[in-house]
Amino acid sequence: MSQRPLVALACTVLNDLLGSRLPKSMPVDWMDISLHNTPKKMAAALQERLDALATPSTVLIGYGLCGNGLVGLKSGPHTLVIPRTHDCVAIFLGSHQRYVQRFFANPNTYYLTKGWIDAKDEPLTDYRDYVAQFDEETADYLVEMKYKHYRKLCLVGFSQEEIESVRPAAMEIARFCHERFGMVYEETIGTTELIDALVAMPADVAQAPSDAFLVLAPGSEVTAAMFHWTGDAPPQPMARKENS
Repeated sequence: MSQRPLVALACTVLNDLLGSRLPKSMPVDWMDISLHNTPKKMAAALQERLDALATPSTVLIGYGLCGNGLVGLKSGPHTLVIPRTHDCVAIFLGSHQRYVQRFFANPNTYYLTKGWIDAKDEPLTDYRDYVAQFDEETADYLVEMKYKHYRKLCLVGFSQEEIESVRPAAMEIARFCHERFGMVYEETIGTTELIDALVAMPADVAQAPSDAFLVLAPGSEVTAAMFHWTGDAPPQPMARKENS
């Protein structure tokens, strides 16, 4: 049984979902949500935090593959436990399988969560930022290129209460997306199944379910192939955003 200390390294978008479930004594390093928009910088940013850990630890990684953002991350002296998903949305939905099912039913869906809304990482704020940085004509062009292929806007919450708490902000974003791109708004309640399993990870992490988690031993490196399913397992959907 491993006696290594448990620590967490996660995107701040999971703060509400993961942060409330971790033991108060567990060290957590919350990473800037903007790394999703520059996935080529993600591994280096996470590597810096991992390398700063003084004691060999078991590190719970609060990310999916995220546009190959984790590729190249080296475990060093640590053991890494990573949800085996291609996108953070799957964590909110509760499983990679549920994400795949939704993807094939509605492939051109843009997902919102409380974390993304709070961080203002969504189409309406993008447009306003473009206007402030450039001008309306340029903003129209940029936002059109980024979001025109989406057909639905889906708010995901892990409880009805959470959805209701952010619905006013979500509806403002939905109105913008409907007027600009014709997106249809919908809501869905995910499950905490994947996060609960991550938090309840057994002391012997080698016993973690391989269909839900990757366990990287010390001296390992993350590759995209680790997130691929074979045989009868479903293929992988695209990421939440074109550039993530």
